[in-house]
Amino acid sequence: MSKKILIADDSSVIQTLTKKILITLDYDVMGVKNGNKVMPLIDKHDFDVILMDINLPSVDGVSLTKEIDLWQTRKKQMSLLLLFQVTTKTIRKKILMPLALKIF
Repeated sequence: MSKKILIADDSSVIQTLTKKILITLDYDVMGVKNGNKVMPLIDKHDFDVILMDINLPSVDGVSLTKEIDLWQTRKKQMSLLLLFQVTTKTIRKKILMPLALKIF
């Protein structure tokens, strides 16, 4: 049985390329372009991994990460990888440090 992966990214190019690579590696892949579609899919499907952009329409990746974290305490644990480009100290302080403190 192949692993299920959810890709949450508003870029069609990134979604298409990532899906093609993962499908050739025999993963079962679904994708969404809007942050508000992530949680309903997580409730319906048993994903093993979520690849998620930080900058999503409707609900951003950081807020979704917090929501998924609360959801996981009630349900199944899954791996979550946030994809983003950090270019300023402000973003690093707001995103990376809180996540690093939670992980370690």
